[in-house]
Amino acid sequence: MAELSPEQILEEALRVAESQFGGTLATIHADDGTPYPAFVLFHLTEEGEVIYGSVSESQHTRDTEAVPEVAFLIDNRDVLSYDWPAFDRVVVEGTAERIDPTDSRYDGYFEELTAKNWLSSYFTRMGDLYRIAPLRITVVLGLGERHILDFD
Repeated sequence: MAELSPEQILEEALRVAESQFGGTLATIHADDGTPYPAFVLFHLTEEGEVIYGSVSESQHTRDTEAVPEVAFLIDNRDVLSYDWPAFDRVVVEGTAERIDPTDSRYDGYFEELTAKNWLSSYFTRMGDLYRIAPLRITVVLGLGERHILDFD
């Protein structure tokens, strides 16, 4: 297994993310500490941030507001039926934050998200825009070639 540079790890994460409209957001229930997974439409920025919109009433929004530490899984599981050794995974671990519409970053994030998938605008306009600031990105290529990028 060849070592990848931090730039190459991020490039691989972006490659996998570009082909997928949605991923799995893992949050923690504030009341009992159990995990909760939810499928959400997303965009991965060139800096490794996950951007997504979420309606205010959803369980994962309530969880994120209470416990902002989350994980996000992106994978290309569609290849499993015809080329399973090409199954790639990306896990972004980090801290979610709600981006207020008055925040200077809001318009740029919203534009990037909705350029990837127009349906994202519905969930964002009905609720809020979120950003996961990455602490760690793990990329697993194929049958287990694992690469980790830690952020400060």
